[in-house]
Amino acid sequence: MKALEISQITFSYNPSANKSAGDSEYALRNFSMRVDSGRIHALLGPNGAGKTTLMRIITGVLRGYSGDVSILGSKMPDPKALLSIAYAPQAISLYTTLTARENLRFFGAMANLSDQQITERSEAVLAQTGLTDHAGEPVATYSGGMQRRLNLAVALLHSPQLLLLDEPTVGVDPQSRLNIYETLLTLNAAGMTILLSTHIMEEAARLCSSVTLADRGKVIYDGFMSEIDNLEKFFLEKTGRGLRDE
Repeated sequence: MKALEISQITFSYNPSANKSAGDSEYALRNFSMRVDSGRIHALLGPNGAGKTTLMRIITGVLRGYSGDVSILGSKMPDPKALLSIAYAPQAISLYTTLTARENLRFFGAMANLSDQQITERSEAVLAQTGLTDHAGEPVATYSGGMQRRLNLAVALLHSPQLLLLDEPTVGVDPQSRLNIYETLLTLNAAGMTILLSTHIMEEAARLCSSVTLADRGKVIYDGFMSEIDNLEKFFLEKTGRGLRDE
């Protein structure tokens, strides 16, 4: 079964763009990819490739696109499908004046979990991310790595079947990075499908069994990680060595 199917997605942030406009008008142009259930799948590309835009479309944040998105066999927008996914964005999405447990209680309520579910799942994700001993401390006192781990814990709170991650280890210390890697591998071994967007080639090669490489809103490679000898070299060959400061 396909956990995620993206078919011919075209999207522009310019409402006046039309199908005859040049590719530069589009964040995504005829973008198609599939993720098999039970995989950790890498979504790679330089700045401006359309990765974050795609994540926002999958989660229902962005509308106004053409093409189709299906999650676990349900065509979007489908409320039931949305309940089966979670998204940990690159920007830390936490309330820093609250403690970790208070953040989890707030986001659990937003996900319509019962008080008992919130309590049980909060303790589970705090343990998974190594934050139990600091759960009563304000997030403002957390290191960058601890905030990243809590960001992930929030996404895991409602036990999603498909987890979307946008740069989940950017700016973290080696110990937090290792914890996140181990957590993701454990979740995947238990059956969770993960779509990972990252600029860290070593991270993608270490965690992912399949990969989609995008550039300027288009798919330029879609296949298995085992087919690539050196991911960083492959990435640069496909996307070029020029700086992408957009």
